[in-house]
Amino acid sequence: MRPGHQEDRSGIATIRDVAIAADVSIATVSRVINGTRYVSPDLRARVLNAMQTLGYQPNAIAQGLRRQATHSVGLLVPRINEPFFSQFAFALEKTFFSSGYRTLVCSTEESPEKEQAYVSILLGQQVDAVVYFPSIAGSDDNVARLIERSVPVVVVERQLAGFEVSQVLVTNFQGGYDGVRHLVDLGHRRIGVICGSLDNIPHERLGGAQQAALESGVNADIRVIDALPDFKTGYDAALAMLRDRPRPTGVFALTDSMAVGVLHAAAELGLRVPQDLSIVGFDNIPLVSFLIPPLTTIAQPIYTMGETAARILLQQLEGDDSGPQTVLLETELIERASTATPR
Repeated sequence: MRPGHQEDRSGIATIRDVAIAADVSIATVSRVINGTRYVSPDLRARVLNAMQTLGYQPNAIAQGLRRQATHSVGLLVPRINEPFFSQFAFALEKTFFSSGYRTLVCSTEESPEKEQAYVSILLGQQVDAVVYFPSIAGSDDNVARLIERSVPVVVVERQLAGFEVSQVLVTNFQGGYDGVRHLVDLGHRRIGVICGSLDNIPHERLGGAQQAALESGVNADIRVIDALPDFKTGYDAALAMLRDRPRPTGVFALTDSMAVGVLHAAAELGLRVPQDLSIVGFDNIPLVSFLIPPLTTIAQPIYTMGETAARILLQQLEGDDSGPQTVLLETELIERASTATPR
């Protein structure tokens, strides 16, 4: 015990105890707990370690009343069981947690009614901010409700016109273009493109693939399936596509999940990848680098997307009043063993 330090008689650690243990000021401890001002990572770590060692628990309810804040954020995603969205949620939650915020994850299943219900729940919980993958239909009213309550919002991947909110977007058109272009550059002239429902996949991604096929003059079999962009959709579409004659020598699935389905269909039909069929996916979820063969894909910077959305909101919550910002992140072709020159 440091000289002059007297432990609270109740045996319960106080904010002063934490400050002494971390060798910082009480004001610094308060900033870490309340997130009111920037604290360097080193000082933040010292304070958090001291709080853990002493078993110090700040009174969250009292904090919320004082600051009109709850240190909680909402995340609305279409399908938490999809690897892309679960990876995004992991990055977002980890970033918020390191700054003292808790994340409430809501899976909307692209349902405007379920989305509306979750927005009501988040408003009732008085979340400090919301990260939002809006559904294709019905999101405008829900975003408006959040804005009316002065809840900071970051929209991810899908643009919403007419709202002054921050956005984290990716170059979906370029990614779609690059996927087809990669197969063309390898020498493929019969190319299949599999797209799930456009309620679930950004229109720009399909537009990029269509543009590349048009410019290249290749024989493109582009199929938009009115179904979720999951393993089964990719499998079913690929079975039908690969049974046609002449069949494509390369297939570009507009999500990795569908690409895994294509890989399974190819194996079932006795086609070797990439000798008989080249396959390209989109997302670069962690699974695809461990497939046999590893999947060529258009990578979205999923983890960076989650971190970026969190950082934008943390800046706003800490007093940055510079207004909404839009961050455009690049997609990237990751070439692996599932693509090759056609025989």
